[in-house]
Amino acid sequence: MTAPSESTAAGPLRVIALTRTSSIGPSTRYRIEQYRDALAAEDIEIITRPLFGSLWFGLLAVRFAPLRVLGKALYSTLRLLARVGQVLAARAGRADLVLVEQQLFPYLPGWVEALLWPRGKATILEFDDAIHLTFAHEAKLARLCSLATVVIVGNRFLADFANAHAARVVIIPTTIDTRRYAPTARTAHDGSPLRIAWIGLPYNLAYLDVLAEPLARLAAGGVPCALHVVSSALPDATAFPGIDLVLRPWSEATEVSEISACDVGVMPLPDTAWARGKCGLKLLQYMASGLPVVASPVGVNADIVRDGENGFLAADAAAWHAALLRLADDPAERHRMGSEGRLTVEREYSLQGGARQVADTYRLACRTHSVSASGLNDR
Repeated sequence: MTAPSESTAAGPLRVIALTRTSSIGPSTRYRIEQYRDALAAEDIEIITRPLFGSLWFGLLAVRFAPLRVLGKALYSTLRLLARVGQVLAARAGRADLVLVEQQLFPYLPGWVEALLWPRGKATILEFDDAIHLTFAHEAKLARLCSLATVVIVGNRFLADFANAHAARVVIIPTTIDTRRYAPTARTAHDGSPLRIAWIGLPYNLAYLDVLAEPLARLAAGGVPCALHVVSSALPDATAFPGIDLVLRPWSEATEVSEISACDVGVMPLPDTAWARGKCGLKLLQYMASGLPVVASPVGVNADIVRDGENGFLAADAAAWHAALLRLADDPAERHRMGSEGRLTVEREYSLQGGARQVADTYRLACRTHSVSASGLNDR
């Protein structure tokens, strides 16, 4: 039996990515899909096989709970059958590497996923959320880490967990295509509301609660604010008296322009273990667009934002109020911080740099599996 190689004369290194979602999901879009063209230039072909599509996100937005639960159950059952077919095809087909995003299926026990795991192939497990903290997932994710040839994570907090179970762990931060996100000219504040951007999935709207008091204080002090929520829903308006809540429906085609239309980007987070697993995508989107940012000093946020230089870190309501007030009153400071943030993304979090890391890690997984397979065959 011949050990698998990184690539053959017949074509590029072929990667089957069993992703959690289609490109509508931010993790899949920014950590896998966006590298497709850059990796093609490195002679690496990415073929994605998503578990959940756009219907999944539509079901998550259903407000009537019984209907939402029923819809998710039916859709999940159908997608489980599809996922089994995807795994079997990946195991049998010509793939140099199989990448699993987060897990094969979120509702399967760990022993079933272990049976389905694409053995005989080089494999990568990739995750950018602390899913090991969710119900019944710690042992399961530990087992998947042990099965993978290489584990890719988005930050040090996630690496601490993976390192306890995996043979090889690589940290690759989330990156931004700086050609797609670009600063736009902004006029000086002229008394119109300060436009504050927040982008995210509707089940994270609760993170905005920390802004209620600071924004109310700004409004009471004569500083009008408009909170632009790029999502499929708005937070409870009663929690934001005097604040203009603007819903800007998310789409991949418009997310850049919606962010660029604002003056400030925010990423509030509670100081919890789950939040420490976040990888700072919102911040990077804002900064790449030239917006000054204010963020909670939690997890990777404190690595991305250098307080007072390329943004502000705000640990409590008073700090949030002070940071937003300063940015509202000082257009020159907004411009300076926005420019520094853009430089930070260009230097440290660009798609081009990330693609090199991804390509190197994919090849590392193939080499490692090839050596392991050769060793087994020699016994």
